[in-house]
Amino acid sequence: MSNHEELLSHDTRKALRLHLGVSASEELLGVLDRLCAEIKHLQKNKVSITPIVPFKGSFEETLIVTD
Repeated sequence: MSNHEELLSHDTRKALRLHLGVSASEELLGVLDRLCAEIKHLQKNKVSITPIVPFKGSFEETLIVTD
């Protein structure tokens, strides 16, 4: 079972085929599959991001906040 089948109902996939055509709907579902796979990959390999917020004294200076 591919990812788009988990995300989209049978009725939604059928509507895509009806309104977009088989070729275009399969292309769109393929893109959704690749996006889902990339998101899952990023979730497994996520890193901690250090947020940077503006310093109150000046907009040109920044303060790096660490956990």
